[in-house]
Amino acid sequence: MITSLHNMSQKGIHMYEVIFYKDGAGRQPVKEYLEALSKRTDKDGRINYGKINDYITLLKKYGLSLREPYIKHLDGDIWELRPLNNRVLFFGHNGKEFVLLHHFIKKTKKTPQAEIDRAKRNMRDFIERGGGK
Repeated sequence: MITSLHNMSQKGIHMYEVIFYKDGAGRQPVKEYLEALSKRTDKDGRINYGKINDYITLLKKYGLSLREPYIKHLDGDIWELRPLNNRVLFFGHNGKEFVLLHHFIKKTKKTPQAEIDRAKRNMRDFIERGGGK
């Protein structure tokens, strides 16, 4: 079962909490995608699941100091994790958390504006509903 990764200090390295965005209907798009990947038995499924989890762990450990090729700033507060052709859009919240908003498979050189707009809507929804509380 996938849960949030908690904020803690390990050997002087600040650890951030990673939260899965939950919409008003209770769906958690990134978490649900990871759970579906974890159930796949094919090689691509296992590789993608492992890479995404590795990148989430790096984000938890290093935050925005991670930089490319692991993360990239997109627009405003929106950033992307970049494991293989997977993209997980996220934003920083309260200086100690990252909220994973949305996932898609990148098929073009530039991140489609519709994907960024969806992440912005999810971010606004998260904040308006009390920041995940």
